[in-house]
Amino acid sequence: MAAAEAAAAHVKVITKNLPADVQASTLHKWLDFLEAGARVIWVEVQDQATAYRIFETMNDRGLKLSAADLIKNYLYSLLDEKQPDQSEQITLRWQSMTAILESLGRDDGDAVDYLRYFWITTHGHTRSGDLFDSVKSEVNSASTALAWAETLQKRADDYAAILTPTHDAWSTYHQEIRAQLDTLRYLGVSQNRPLLLAAFGKFSDKELTRLIKNAVNWSVRCLAAGVPSGNLEGSYSRTAKAISDGTITDVAELTKQLTALIPPDERFEAVFRTIIVPTASLARYYLRKLQIVEDGKDEPQYTPNDGEAVTLEHILPQRPGPDWTLPQDKMRELYNRLGNQALLAGSVNSSIGNVGLDAKRKALADSPFTLTSQTSTASNWGEKEIGERQVLLAKLAIKAWPFLV
Repeated sequence: MAAAEAAAAHVKVITKNLPADVQASTLHKWLDFLEAGARVIWVEVQDQATAYRIFETMNDRGLKLSAADLIKNYLYSLLDEKQPDQSEQITLRWQSMTAILESLGRDDGDAVDYLRYFWITTHGHTRSGDLFDSVKSEVNSASTALAWAETLQKRADDYAAILTPTHDAWSTYHQEIRAQLDTLRYLGVSQNRPLLLAAFGKFSDKELTRLIKNAVNWSVRCLAAGVPSGNLEGSYSRTAKAISDGTITDVAELTKQLTALIPPDERFEAVFRTIIVPTASLARYYLRKLQIVEDGKDEPQYTPNDGEAVTLEHILPQRPGPDWTLPQDKMRELYNRLGNQALLAGSVNSSIGNVGLDAKRKALADSPFTLTSQTSTASNWGEKEIGERQVLLAKLAIKAWPFLV
């Protein structure tokens, strides 16, 4: 009855906004499709386990379900039909897990990502395409299915905590941890999530605090140096498993395992001298953090990540006016160099446009940001001046994001 009512309602929706002379022909097209193009297949089997195997086989022939769909289906297939409460337990735990993940939003709450990261914490690097088969090889009975579903539910809250600075789990921590977690999300780094998830509940509060601080610094160093994401995920996955196994118990030991991955000071400073940052939000973050270190603040972790009040000024503009005489190809090359970018109040930035350095000089000099005001003293602005400024920024960078804190 419910299906019939839904179908009738859908027919009304199909024809609702159509002219009367088109409604009949549209419905006839649907009838033709239902008669010739749609199939309902009824399959009877002897037990539930066989039903789930058929479902899995049919899925391989048609539209692919996600690894999360397959894993959920597989867990049900392991249950004892004579104990219906087992199915109810799986349902409640899975629903609780998905509700927690959905609260994180579309980007961070993907069930496959969470299942994979959780699996990595105890099994090392695992690709999405291999996740289902890997789970099947170990979770192979009703008891393991129930236990695993319970663990998935519990760890989902831990996963939410590492992605949510306002989570209750951080209520007893210093406020700086919330700022660091917010920065990690802002940077868009996800490869370290298995590492953080493994450490959550394993490391002491002190060591977890150190790890989160260092995770930000390592992320910036790897972003700047262009460390491949595959290398990051492989190393973080390996060390996440070691934390779960208990062979790594603190940040000092973890750092030893990541020495070959994280760019050291010399390399980080070298790449920062020539770094190109085309993403405005990332450039703003870099410059704000560098400004705080330049100001000698005791707690540079309080770095505002974004906002409309402070904007990014490209001293050499993207579309230079007649005041700029550099060759076009050279200006395009220099435009996104970090040394060419500076922080300015939004109202000031919008008023100066694409004018030359002399016309911008007063706005730059009046800026409360010393790294911005210093640029006003340059007699000219080109590759030499941008390079010299970036050398200074690079020296600040190794202090702003130290290899180990």
